[in-house]
Amino acid sequence: MSTATSSNSPSPPSFLSVSLSQPFDFQAAKVYTESVQWAGIWVATLYVIAIFGIQWFMKERKPLQISLSLQLWNAWLALFSIMGSIVTSYGLIREIFFGDGLVASYTKIGSFFEGTVGLWTFWFCISKFAELGDTIFIVLRKRPLIFLHWYHHVATLNYGLMSYVDNTAFNSWIVWLNFSVHAVMYSYYFLAACKIRLPAWFAQCLTSAQITQFLITLAILAHAGIRMVNGLRVDTTVTSYLYCLLMEISYVALFGNFFYHSYIRGGGKKFNREKAKKPTEEQHSMKNGTTKMD
Repeated sequence: MSTATSSNSPSPPSFLSVSLSQPFDFQAAKVYTESVQWAGIWVATLYVIAIFGIQWFMKERKPLQISLSLQLWNAWLALFSIMGSIVTSYGLIREIFFGDGLVASYTKIGSFFEGTVGLWTFWFCISKFAELGDTIFIVLRKRPLIFLHWYHHVATLNYGLMSYVDNTAFNSWIVWLNFSVHAVMYSYYFLAACKIRLPAWFAQCLTSAQITQFLITLAILAHAGIRMVNGLRVDTTVTSYLYCLLMEISYVALFGNFFYHSYIRGGGKKFNREKAKKPTEEQHSMKNGTTKMD
């Protein structure tokens, strides 16, 4: 993070001016992102205070019925993630097959960070502020709030801001992977908010996709780290690299623990919950007066 600039220094560009620039100005986007880095830390701090404050406030109160708001919230995040996944898929394919190849796609700042793909990469980093709103819906509806949820929001927000300023090349893969997983995840949340239930195995596949995302990133980081040790080019800083490495390791551990307790231990609490809610064929038949005799 930069220190305070002199009074004669020009003010940083606004989010709107960066978003509307034609063509997309990567350097201006970095200047803007650097200007809100401290805001990321303060917002994350206030976010943690707010969610636990709201949770305490709601302790003796009934959950808020905000289904429509929740549906709209998940709908826009699903659409945003779907569009982001499509755009960055194109960018990554272009970088790998029509640019400098696979290794360069995560070691060298290239065309992925320019043009329309660059704009969506910028939006991805800034959107992590908005995604903090997920937790507000959880505490207002008095749903369980686990450490994994709020920790990963805080860690991802601050990583996104710092690494964008630091010219982190492997963000191309991180952005594409996260957009793609979130496209499915927020679509799933939207359906759930609309009371459309999907089987427990779908949630299991979603958690598996999240863990796979982190494992792919760790594989990229391992290769990038070897290159850095050997003095080969990797566009990033040591700070962003180590932050990302520790963050991804913690995500694998936390999401792996969540997966184990939700889908494996004791038959999987989510599967057991589904079985408990789902009436047996015999119960359903008896309820409708159609019990069969052997």
